Amino acid sequence: MKTTFRSISAVLFAALLIALLAACGGGGGTVSDVGAVSDTAQDVTDAAETGTTSALSTIKQEDFGGKDFRIISTNQDNRHVDVVAEEENGATLNDLVYRRNRTIEEMFNVKISANDDSYSNITSMAIKSSQAGDNPYDLYMTNFTGHSAATAGALIAWNTLDSMDISKPWWDQGAINEMAIGGNSYLITGDISPTCLLTSECILFNKRLLESIGMEQPYDEAFGGTWTIDLMTKLTADLTSDLDGDGVLSDKTDLYSFSLWFDGSTALFYGAGGYLCTRDADNMPVLAFSTEKNISVYEKMFKLIVDNRANYSKSDHVQSFNVFKEGRAYFLDITFQKIDTFLRDMNDDFGILPLPKYDEAQENYLTNVSGAGTAIILPKSTPDLNFAGRVIDGMAAASYDTITPVLYDVIAGTKNVRDAESSDMVQLIIRNRVYDPIRMYNIPGGDVAEDLMKQASPDIVSYFAGKEEAAKAQLQKLIEAFLAVQ
Repeated sequence: MKTTFRSISAVLFAALLIALLAACGGGGGTVSDVGAVSDTAQDVTDAAETGTTSALSTIKQEDFGGKDFRIISTNQDNRHVDVVAEEENGATLNDLVYRRNRTIEEMFNVKISANDDSYSNITSMAIKSSQAGDNPYDLYMTNFTGHSAATAGALIAWNTLDSMDISKPWWDQGAINEMAIGGNSYLITGDISPTCLLTSECILFNKRLLESIGMEQPYDEAFGGTWTIDLMTKLTADLTSDLDGDGVLSDKTDLYSFSLWFDGSTALFYGAGGYLCTRDADNMPVLAFSTEKNISVYEKMFKLIVDNRANYSKSDHVQSFNVFKEGRAYFLDITFQKIDTFLRDMNDDFGILPLPKYDEAQENYLTNVSGAGTAIILPKSTPDLNFAGRVIDGMAAASYDTITPVLYDVIAGTKNVRDAESSDMVQLIIRNRVYDPIRMYNIPGGDVAEDLMKQASPDIVSYFAGKEEAAKAQLQKLIEAFLAVQ
């Protein structure tokens, strides 16, 4: 019989949305204010499990005799909150993580402990541990630059473990399939890292500004699959305005059609289906720079950003968000994680949209994931793969059941959203994430959108021509390094 997991999330979502709207309607709660949602998650999970299979219930339960399960987590952008929660304190994510950890401790009879460090130090630890044959930690949570540990021959491929099944929906299949080399996946991510899910990019719109010019909120287009980069370009044409009349556009005083930090151009490129490689008969990545699609995607982006005079911030990412926060941009590119960080005190209400499609024929809305997103790795020195696999898979499944559904609502429940459409939109965005290996493995040319847009240059063909030789050589070197350690 086929096991249904998503039906539990649907039940969770309905109940959590009611709880969250009640919390937000009473005066505008923030992420840290909505503490009661955790109780709702547990109650609904218990009820749902009476008639539907939860993700966690599919994980084999074992008694590990009180053994310590030690985690080292990156502290980049506060990502250690994925695993570090010493007690309940009323903050939603902290309390959810705390309860998940206690559930796993009881299920496997283990004691979870966690430290944090920089991602570069964690990757180095994994390499040194593998070389020395010791094992200070059972789970290493770094970011996608951790591929250097894989090419150093220090890691175990997750797909070779018998104690966990990475084909399950609590593991991000995009990361697994797109970043695999030679059929092996050394870096994976998924629901085990709530903050990695929150690195997904989206588009916000200012409801007051749209209403002021008689523009309808584009929810119908988004849900109908017609939210495209051409439509966004059409809607933002002629909206940028020199408010102070000094003849110079300034992000401190003027009104913009669209505001984005420089990496927002990469988000738009992948959201519209740009992709820098294909796969050969052996499923190895092959460079595919100057394709008709990539060129066309960039040309459309150029019209949206340069021709429509968007606020494209080359250095000050905070100011790119402040322009929107101050009510001086109709649209904004941002990650979910940064909404609460930078827009918490915004006066205007806003809505959430996916990154625009290339055209209406594009099957899904897509969002890219930066290399800063959390990735987990497993050193070859790990002595008990059954122990590591069972507990790690359990943590991911438990997060899928009780944390991720709440994140949908927490994101859409910040005080400035207040609409059910945005909560639905979050779910639409977060499950179609792109991991182009050219960008994720730092191959030359992977920053094409950022490099060109910083110069306001339309010449993508010349750019690719200048990068292709070095990119081919580095990609081949990467493939050979991966194959050498298998």
